[in-house]
Amino acid sequence: MTTLPQASFGQIHFGGLELGDGRVNHRIIELADILLAADADSWPDKFAEPADYRAFQRIVNRPQATHNTVRATHTNVTLQRMDESGRTVLILHDTTELDYSGRSTLGLGPIGNGGGRGWECHNSLAVDPDTRSVIGLANQILHRRPNPQVTKTEGVANKRNRANRESRLWWRGVEAIGDTRTGTTWIHVCDRGADTFEFLSQMVDAKRSFVIRSKSNRALETNDTPSKLHDVLRLKSATIGWRGVARSGDGRSRDVKLEACWSEVVLRPPHVRRGDHRRLGVRMWAIRVWEVDVPVGEEAVEWMLLTDQALTDAESVRRVVGYYQCRPIVEEYHKALKSGCGVEKLQQRSRSALEAAVGITSVLAVGLLGLRDLARDESRREEPASSVVGVRCVTVLSVWRLGVAEPNWSVKDFVWALGRLGGHMNRPSDGMPGWQTLWRGLRKLRQMIAYDNKARLTCGTS
Repeated sequence: MTTLPQASFGQIHFGGLELGDGRVNHRIIELADILLAADADSWPDKFAEPADYRAFQRIVNRPQATHNTVRATHTNVTLQRMDESGRTVLILHDTTELDYSGRSTLGLGPIGNGGGRGWECHNSLAVDPDTRSVIGLANQILHRRPNPQVTKTEGVANKRNRANRESRLWWRGVEAIGDTRTGTTWIHVCDRGADTFEFLSQMVDAKRSFVIRSKSNRALETNDTPSKLHDVLRLKSATIGWRGVARSGDGRSRDVKLEACWSEVVLRPPHVRRGDHRRLGVRMWAIRVWEVDVPVGEEAVEWMLLTDQALTDAESVRRVVGYYQCRPIVEEYHKALKSGCGVEKLQQRSRSALEAAVGITSVLAVGLLGLRDLARDESRREEPASSVVGVRCVTVLSVWRLGVAEPNWSVKDFVWALGRLGGHMNRPSDGMPGWQTLWRGLRKLRQMIAYDNKARLTCGTS
């Protein structure tokens, strides 16, 4: 997706909302465009005019503005793009904590070790695996943990039947998105938190495609020894090997040499049924990926992956591993949501207003990642920048950078200059600017355009 199309971000992702008043419907579009380019720490400071901040507060306090309704247009746009993509789409699921500790009047649930207060925010981010670009936020759940939290004395049956059980979030996220209507393949990608027999069996029974990192050394339905998933995979010899990129434990990306093996397996249901699932085994494919020739001081990469995708050759295995390697994009989204948009600094006084404000902010975070995608998509770098961001943006930025208007700049030229405006040094060794740098540049560019517009009106020029 692009961040500065001919129709503004606000028009695309908030247009068509029905918030009970036509003026309010139009106002939220204006405010979304303002917020996308704002980087102040304080929410009141994100708006140049106090009237804009007061308008934002009035909107999120309207009864029609709920967490779901303010995201409705963006959700529909995202699902439509997923359906019409004509290729495989990944849906990256992950949960992050939203911390509003100290806001005791909101009645939020415990987070962390129980000392803080907030929500478990479960996000489902749609991504193109070929370009690694973000399509949109397909779903979001704000989960309030029970307060007080469940005690250790609660019985297994009571835990299993509890409607607000946190392990249900994974299936709720999948179910809320539904199925594609065009035959496009949607693959749900999850980390180890989703490795429950309940969720795995639900995915298999519903014929939903998935790639899930295994956490538990599960028992297999086999007469062989050993008979546990991780043990079986670790005894297998490498079948393929390749060079790739993986993340270290501290979040750094580094070049790695990987090897892999795979097998079709049947997972045996646990003896103690902790979730709602059948008592029959579930058949799927399992992959072990591990790093060889590990540099001194680095922790070796090892992934155990479970998938419904048939693994028939090295190419299919590398493809599925590549799907899982896209998962950190949802962590980048969480960073954009918290650091970029300041979702945890929202100041609403009621829980319903805060929920609506979180919904708006969650859509804005997608726009920030769109800047990253604009810089990284090599297939689009030679396109005319004016077809992506509009002639006005290209003209103003090129005059700032070169002193003369260059309306024929390519996307690459525009991104490079926008990064420079945001503080990037433009040295080839630095690589393309990241989303935070581009975001700073975007904020400054919009200020320059606003000043230029005022100057033209004052001088009577066009």
